[in-house]
Amino acid sequence: MPTTRTVPSIFTLALLAAVACPVPAAAQSQLTKMKDCLLIEDGYKERLDCYDAVIKPEPKANAKKAKAVSDCRFLKEEDERLACYNGFVVPKPKSQPLGKSSKPKSAGSTTTAPAPK
Repeated sequence: MPTTRTVPSIFTLALLAAVACPVPAAAQSQLTKMKDCLLIEDGYKERLDCYDAVIKPEPKANAKKAKAVSDCRFLKEEDERLACYNGFVVPKPKSQPLGKSSKPKSAGSTTTAPAPK
């Protein structure tokens, strides 16, 4: 008797992937806590203290540029560490394509210099 094999559905594969490789709840929790730090005005030590409470600082003498938010903890200087955390947590403004103006131009209107008197 031939055996039949069923192809797993996308849902089944997604479920298996979620069980096998879950997004760490701690990482999601850290991000949420760090976003809460944005309620504190930027540039103040209190915001850095808030970030440091989420990710304990471990300064190193020759810390490299951070590739992940958790790498910011290695920066020794407080201003650098704060800027590093902000770079990962603060939402970046959406940039406009080059050549596009933020002010809409009204059709038919032209700008002319006033006539000399």
